[in-house]
Amino acid sequence: MSTNMPQINFIVGEERRLAAIISRYEIEPLLKSLVKAGPAIACVLDEDGLPICRQGSDSAFNNYSEIRYGLLVEGEPQGTLLISFDPAACTMAEPLALLARDAIQLTISNNLKRMLTTEMHTSVVQESYDQLVETNKRLSESEGRYRELAISLEQKVEERTAELKKAYARMLQQEKLAAVGGLAAGMAHEINNPNGFVLSNLATLNRYVDRMKEMLDFYQQLLPKELTPLQQSEASEKKLRELKLNFILSDTEALLSQSIEGAKRIARIVADLKGFSHVDETGDADADLNVELERVLTVLAAHIPADAIVEHDLQPLPLIACNPGLMSQAFFNIIQNALLSRDKGLILNITTKAINNEVVVAVTDNGCGVPAENMSRIFEPFFTTREVGCGTGMGLTVTREIVNGAGGTIEFDSSVDSGTVVTIRIPYIK
Repeated sequence: MSTNMPQINFIVGEERRLAAIISRYEIEPLLKSLVKAGPAIACVLDEDGLPICRQGSDSAFNNYSEIRYGLLVEGEPQGTLLISFDPAACTMAEPLALLARDAIQLTISNNLKRMLTTEMHTSVVQESYDQLVETNKRLSESEGRYRELAISLEQKVEERTAELKKAYARMLQQEKLAAVGGLAAGMAHEINNPNGFVLSNLATLNRYVDRMKEMLDFYQQLLPKELTPLQQSEASEKKLRELKLNFILSDTEALLSQSIEGAKRIARIVADLKGFSHVDETGDADADLNVELERVLTVLAAHIPADAIVEHDLQPLPLIACNPGLMSQAFFNIIQNALLSRDKGLILNITTKAINNEVVVAVTDNGCGVPAENMSRIFEPFFTTREVGCGTGMGLTVTREIVNGAGGTIEFDSSVDSGTVVTIRIPYIK
């Protein structure tokens, strides 16, 4: 084989600047989409820290938190993905940054593969047949490695997405379990009241039945005796008075009526709780938000202070395509917060209306309100002003995710000692 044949230069191992591998126009659409999803700034920096592409507002750059992920070229760090965000407004910054990093890394890897193929093709045209066979072998091996890398990156993106979905589902489940725990005592009290007098009535009825049996036994013993009808009548009347059967017969009807009403009340409580939980429903469905609000008020009835005033003006609403169970959970979190905002003299007002192709739900209370310094953190995961063990700090976080998932928005207006107004707006199609 001739030693004067052209030498093939492989990209692998050579130093190439990131800007020569990936262009601004390739990553600009991705960074624009990333900024629309929540972060204030998304930027790709080269090895010298200079921006290749940058999207977002520069004015707030130094005031927000940052996430940095390295970008690799052939396993070596050659650049950085920089995400700047407001922690209060963007709770999904980290998973969004991971997805963006993986997508950009995949673009870098694919561009390297194309560059390698182009350079090798130019050199191979000038080589002998033997060199072409060897080069083709190496190209196949290299292409196989890049294909495996691309598949691996796609799998990682899918795995990360699946993990985020599972984490969100677990978060919803944990918040729902916390709500169930809070309802347990109230529901037990609501059910135990009617159940208590039903059991008491049944115990009394059991004693009444014993007396009726005793009267029947008396009749059976009286019949064989040789007594005149008058004597039998007098003996029977005496025994009736002794056993107080006239009172028992009249009281039995009241006992049964009360017990039936108590059983119906238990059935209503269970039905309301079942309707609130939507245990038999999965996924999205057309829901009347007025019905969901009424169910929430029913299951929270035991938690409403005795002196509280609850007012509601629920105007007729169009059906909304949403997950009814999750929407009930969102209303539950908001109303429960309002009920806990004041020990005495609470006034709670709930209104609904349909206006400008939107369903608007407003919950207003005259509670303690939220200090100005905490307003930016009300939707922050695990943030709570309650004592340890009295709140998960996830209620409003989950509520915002549920409302946003239905295509709506949630607004929070509050001031100390003046109360709070929570407004939910969800669009609908006529």
